[in-house]
Amino acid sequence: MESDKIQVPLLVDETSSSVSGQPKITSVPIKSVLVFLIATVSCAVLLEFLPNTTHSLFPAKSSNDTSAQQQLSRPKYAIYGLSKTEEHLDHVIAVLERLGYERTAFEGDQWDLLWAHDYPFLSMNLKNLQPHKRINHFPGCGFITNKVDLSTTRLPFLPRAFKLPGDKDEFLEYITEKPQALFVQKHNEHRFIEIKEPHHINLDSNSSFVQEFIQNPFLVDGYKFDIGVYVVVTSIDPLRVYIYTGDVLFRYCPVKYHPFDPKNVDKYVVGDDYLPTWQVPSLVKYYNKFNANMRGAFDAYVRDQGKDPRGVWQQVEDIIRRTVQSKEKQMADILRNYKTRNFFELMRFDLIIDENLKVILMEANMSPNLSSAHFKPNSLLYEQILYSVLNLVGVGSPIPHSLLSAGSEEVEEMLSNDRNIATLLNICADFDCDKSCNVPECELCLPCLSGREHQALHTAFREHLHRVNMKRIIPKPIIDRTKFDISKETLNLSTKNQWMTRWFYAKCMDDITWCF
Repeated sequence: MESDKIQVPLLVDETSSSVSGQPKITSVPIKSVLVFLIATVSCAVLLEFLPNTTHSLFPAKSSNDTSAQQQLSRPKYAIYGLSKTEEHLDHVIAVLERLGYERTAFEGDQWDLLWAHDYPFLSMNLKNLQPHKRINHFPGCGFITNKVDLSTTRLPFLPRAFKLPGDKDEFLEYITEKPQALFVQKHNEHRFIEIKEPHHINLDSNSSFVQEFIQNPFLVDGYKFDIGVYVVVTSIDPLRVYIYTGDVLFRYCPVKYHPFDPKNVDKYVVGDDYLPTWQVPSLVKYYNKFNANMRGAFDAYVRDQGKDPRGVWQQVEDIIRRTVQSKEKQMADILRNYKTRNFFELMRFDLIIDENLKVILMEANMSPNLSSAHFKPNSLLYEQILYSVLNLVGVGSPIPHSLLSAGSEEVEEMLSNDRNIATLLNICADFDCDKSCNVPECELCLPCLSGREHQALHTAFREHLHRVNMKRIIPKPIIDRTKFDISKETLNLSTKNQWMTRWFYAKCMDDITWCF
């Protein structure tokens, strides 16, 4: 009877076909189907009572899977700052979250990165951190970024400055030699600025310092400007310093410089409401029509004036290099109080250019402005800077942070192996440096490296691979391998800086991409 049978789509006779060309569905007695279903359910119930070994047929999520989920947990960042608002950190937060970080409180010990807008070392105990934790400031960075201390440092590219009243005698001697000089009198807390002739300066003031005013700036369409170059210090003793090459921040005064009026600070002081590149008439065509960045537009303008801008950027690199080197020992002395090396420093060096294209350093800023609140087009610049910096120091690694912080040997080997840092192989073999390290020629041979030296070279290797738009300026780049005198270049460097410079030089001799 038809009522004794049903069509079961799962049971198909593939050897015979219907007229339509589709597989023929075979009719099966309903009793057979019921027997099959009962048997299947019985097997499933029975499996629940069998020993665990039988469950390999239907594996459940193992404990290893749970561990893998934990390993893929998001790394954490914390923010330390004294401001009640955080609009100035919008791009920092955005870039970190794109890199997979999630925020946590800085009071605890859960963060992997502490982004401190203000100097954190006076408020927090950061002297003995786990190796994987990073902080965006170096202890002692104020030796570079303190405006008074930097201004009164005797460097040839800094306008002469004097602390009053302590430097009164030196000041009087200086103005005797340069009677036409004008001076900017600044409050020590940077609350006001005023240009004065020497005889109008209160020499007995104890709350200000004076700095010579540069009277012949290079102008673009009549506007004075400054340039902001972003600098990253990744190591001190040995010293490694990089600059961001993706662009330079150009800020133009909103009022033309001539006719000069010292009472109108908008003619010579760059404020928050500065004139941006895309509103300077001669730069518009390069910036808007041909998509030049700020530096590119400026360079094109300089060439239009029959001048070569390349010398400007060579001076900029030299100024930054010499400034950091002048403060290196002071920072290294502070750093000795810290057991681990968890720090990096992002600064902005502000410079001006005179009419002869001579570059002059004005100041260096800790926690430079990275907010595009005033000028939205700057958002791309700030985010590309942050992306480059965070990749350079390892914060932006695509490898899950939990794997990096766990110190897995396999992960570390994948990132950099001793074969990656090995150099001077012929010298190491000729002097049998695998047997004895008692000669200077063995200082860079792997068997002769201390644990800290191994770590320093591995870190330097990883920085080189992940620098994005960062250019190394310390150790000094090697422009021409045939003319680079390693003995001359290391003559006045500390022992550790000589050692690091020689390693980069050896890498450069093997591979030109390591030269700069």
